[in-house]
Amino acid sequence: MKTTIDDIKNEVIDVIGGSGERFGLNRTAAMLKALLWLTQRPLSLDEMADILEVSKASVSTNIRLLERWKVARRVYNRGDRKNYYEIRGDIWEIETEIARTVMRDFVDGLRHLFNRSSEQLKNVEQSKAEDSEQVRFLNERFDQMLEYMDVVDHLMKALLKDGKVSPENIKKIAID
Repeated sequence: MKTTIDDIKNEVIDVIGGSGERFGLNRTAAMLKALLWLTQRPLSLDEMADILEVSKASVSTNIRLLERWKVARRVYNRGDRKNYYEIRGDIWEIETEIARTVMRDFVDGLRHLFNRSSEQLKNVEQSKAEDSEQVRFLNERFDQMLEYMDVVDHLMKALLKDGKVSPENIKKIAID
């Protein structure tokens, strides 16, 4: 069996799609990112749907997500009514933007949850001694999570110090 360039690209796209899922990303969005990254020219929604064998509606929804994450951008072809899309930058810029967006949403969401939960615990009626013990225990756990979120946020800011993750920045980090 002869292997073609398309066979190789399709395998890479499929693996990246599966990897994206394992990291909590939408499979189609991860596959679109990979497809655009591996393609030398802008693609239309129809082309992307055909290549990935998914619906045009799914491509449309997920390409908007990639645009919001600043991973893909719309390109206009004069005289053509279709929208075309291309990758926005190199792999370091793309993955940095995804990491920044996903981590910011993750950290902000958990901070909000645990701060709100801590405030709600203050209003819990503690009618029994075990209620007081449970409130103390939960406050300790919430404080631990908030401290963890501060460290994760600090780590991300350190990695993104110069605006993007780069091999140079990563290699500066001492690992014992």
